[in-house]
Amino acid sequence: MLTAVAFVGLAGAGTAIRLLASDHWPGGHRGTLLVNVAGSLLLGLLSGAGAPVPLVVGVGGLGALTTFSTFASDTLALAEESRYRAVGHVATTVVLGLGAALFGLAIDS
Repeated sequence: MLTAVAFVGLAGAGTAIRLLASDHWPGGHRGTLLVNVAGSLLLGLLSGAGAPVPLVVGVGGLGALTTFSTFASDTLALAEESRYRAVGHVATTVVLGLGAALFGLAIDS
């Protein structure tokens, strides 16, 4: 029961943080980039944690914090302005996200 409550609580917190970051950051997509990279780093740090931490924190909290749908929506909005900005946004998100996850894994080791 405690695991389910923690899961729901962290999912709600992750969603709220993502909404604040994407709504209050100039350009919106920068806030989404920030939470996706931060989520990648934190997920890398969780790699060595024992159950149920990866489920509760990783899937519940970080799954709600990071979001593919907002990333896709931001990319489409940028593509309407400039295809180059959209491609740059995708490349930046992928490179920084992978780098952050690898850094988190290295720290956790």
